[in-house]
Amino acid sequence: MGGFINSTNAQNLNCLALAKHLDKEKFNVYSLELYSGNLEGQKNNINGLSIFRCFKPAKLSVYLGFLWGIWHCDVAYLPKNELWKWNKFWLKVFRKKSFSTIEGILDEDNLQSSIEAIGSYESVIASSSFGDRLFPISNFLGIYNTEKHKLIIDKKPLFLGCDTSIFMNKISKKGVLKKISFIGRLKKRKGIYDLLNIATVFPNIDFLIFGNGEEEANINKYILSNQLSNIKLRGTVSHSELAIELIDVDLNVFPSRSEGFPKVILETAAAGVPSIMYSDYGANEWINNHENGWVVATLDEMIATIETLTKDSNKLQNTSENAVKLAASFDWKIKIKDWEEVILELINE
Repeated sequence: MGGFINSTNAQNLNCLALAKHLDKEKFNVYSLELYSGNLEGQKNNINGLSIFRCFKPAKLSVYLGFLWGIWHCDVAYLPKNELWKWNKFWLKVFRKKSFSTIEGILDEDNLQSSIEAIGSYESVIASSSFGDRLFPISNFLGIYNTEKHKLIIDKKPLFLGCDTSIFMNKISKKGVLKKISFIGRLKKRKGIYDLLNIATVFPNIDFLIFGNGEEEANINKYILSNQLSNIKLRGTVSHSELAIELIDVDLNVFPSRSEGFPKVILETAAAGVPSIMYSDYGANEWINNHENGWVVATLDEMIATIETLTKDSNKLQNTSENAVKLAASFDWKIKIKDWEEVILELINE
């Protein structure tokens, strides 16, 4: 698996989850670490996992790490597009099968950042599809990126899972809207300023912001200039710390307009915290609107929905209970079977 399982990044965390949940009676798992990783100890209890620890200078050792992994494996899962030409070469030399996932919509913003990192539009497309199979992590992503960029993508999505046991909350929510969370990078495209606008409308609700990023200083200035005493910046926290914080949270606001399949929606749902989000990236695929969460088109709709929930505690409580069921349906114990099936299909081809 071409991810650094001791480092915080969406693809890296996916590889860590796969390393935990793949059936070790069927598979031996190989993955990578960075010498500077910030998740040390996460893999200590994972049996059947072999690790190549990339050393200084990482720009050199990652080449050796990917070569080591491809040499040992029968099937490579390569969700990151770094070193894609290197990986493509050795996959061909050793005649190894591979697959990848496309985890976001290649809209204008995402495409531009990818081009800056890789070099050209053609390279972005090639780096996404050099393996034997490419899977979307939702139906919407497959349709969008196929129509927009002519990528050859499997129709069947490989949904991500959630370690629900970490977040499962035994305390029943009362349905009174007192605390709202935001969890994610503090960046403009993550919709953080929509969240701040919402906080100004509801001064009697506490807003807890989890995460860090480039907008942190500007957010603090915004809070001070608008005298918003109802916003608390919690910074980056571990999963276990977040699970404790979510016990007292009633609603999660996820105002990003450019995502793939945000796992934070499942993690908060497992804690009985439903989310309200925008419809831009196909959230209606897994959210039943008004049943286990809310999907809206505009900021005004988001504010109107929150206003309704402040007056209807039964609605909030019922949605909280359904959110737990949503998370349970995406537990890794269930979703890992689909991933194992793909790996076995590639082995048997």
